[in-house]
Amino acid sequence: MKPTLRQQKSGRLDRLRESVETVMHGHHGDRSALSGVLRGAAAVYGTAVRLRAKRFRQQRLLSHRLPCRVISVGNITLGGTGKTPMSVYLAQLLHAAGHRVAVVSRGYKGLSEKKGGIVSDGQRLLMAPSVAGDEPYLMARQLLPGGIPVIVGQDRVRSGLLAIRRFHTEVIVLDDGFQHLRLQRDLDIVLLDATNPFGNGYLLPRGTLREPLSSLSRSDICLLTRCPPAMMEKSMSALATSLEGLAADNISGPIFAAAHTPFIQECLGGGCDNPPDAKLNPGDCAGEPVFAFSGLARNDAFVNTLRDMGFELKGSLAFSDHHVYSRGEIEAIASQADRKGARWLLTTEKDRVKIDPDWIHTMPLWVVGIRMDLGGRTKTFEQLVMQKLFPSSC
Repeated sequence: MKPTLRQQKSGRLDRLRESVETVMHGHHGDRSALSGVLRGAAAVYGTAVRLRAKRFRQQRLLSHRLPCRVISVGNITLGGTGKTPMSVYLAQLLHAAGHRVAVVSRGYKGLSEKKGGIVSDGQRLLMAPSVAGDEPYLMARQLLPGGIPVIVGQDRVRSGLLAIRRFHTEVIVLDDGFQHLRLQRDLDIVLLDATNPFGNGYLLPRGTLREPLSSLSRSDICLLTRCPPAMMEKSMSALATSLEGLAADNISGPIFAAAHTPFIQECLGGGCDNPPDAKLNPGDCAGEPVFAFSGLARNDAFVNTLRDMGFELKGSLAFSDHHVYSRGEIEAIASQADRKGARWLLTTEKDRVKIDPDWIHTMPLWVVGIRMDLGGRTKTFEQLVMQKLFPSSC
């Protein structure tokens, strides 16, 4: 059957999107016509970004100070760098220290992104993932035991005021807030992926940089994420070397490194009475036949994590970031895994929030979570955070 005009148009758009993404993640040697067009667009984008930052510095655009402490967790590239687990880590740290904490997030692709709202009041979940957005809902689930509320909305100033009014919040953890200059913060933490901290060095849309590298001058702490535990100190040294090309005053804060430590957060379906959490130590999963699927900005990172842990990966499926699963898709994934001889399905905690447990019948689904581990510098990092937020009490 001949494709309809709509199907033809959709196919052309998909091919164009794939071509753009290939160039965005490519290297400097690409001399294609598309690369040239995207370089021109990146130059325009860079001018706009610099002008916007300058206008905020000159106070021609207003930046608002909330009557509470604000700590921002962000990055300068597209893709996952660990902002969600880091935001959870900081919220739990501040809560354990006796402070009233709330997490404020944009709620990207959630139905409440524009109007805003409360995902969790710290006692119960008030929004579904489709309304809250994947990451805010995930954070709300993880922070529920500590009674830490989560608020979403494009207007982070309004969301912050809502947190203060409703929950008497003393500290706001601003998720993905580095580019949100309308809200002043007391501490800016920028996360850089150790495997590719600056992408290909180009700004959007030629590359994955959301801002010029000189914007790192606004950061108080740089945190290198996805570091193998044994390589943390070496990774920090390598990052410092890579930053030497920038002006000396662009990086004034300390550099830390963190590993993404996997763990079994949950097990769905039959055969989940005793999920082997210990098997998630690297090397302990050798030979266990599994099938993985995920919808992330970095699906390859999830697959690499499973391989590093020693699983025998029978196959994997990668979906677009924020993919919404149907029952039919999950059943098809399970059937494919069964045909390939897998014993378990594996997915991420971000994907799990969009999967109904009733869909899992033929084999167990393990949900793999991530914890931030700063190794031997954990105490130094946490003391620095407290000192920056509460200088008078340190």
